[in-house]
Amino acid sequence: MIIDLDSWEAGYYDCLLGRPSQCTASLDQVSYSTGYCQARASGAELQGEVHPRYAQRRRAGGPRLIVI
Repeated sequence: MIIDLDSWEAGYYDCLLGRPSQCTASLDQVSYSTGYCQARASGAELQGEVHPRYAQRRRAGGPRLIVI
């Protein structure tokens, strides 16, 4: 399976910041959902500890992939 890291991070940080799950057309839906679910699973441990850097998503560089 190939995970798009930008989409995964978008879902992950949307969840950590308390935003509803809203995958846009420009993101990979499976990667976004996986990131969102991972943040929800670990959210109890991290609640309230979101680093300011993640308040705005980083969009520098080209697409990145993780191959599992």
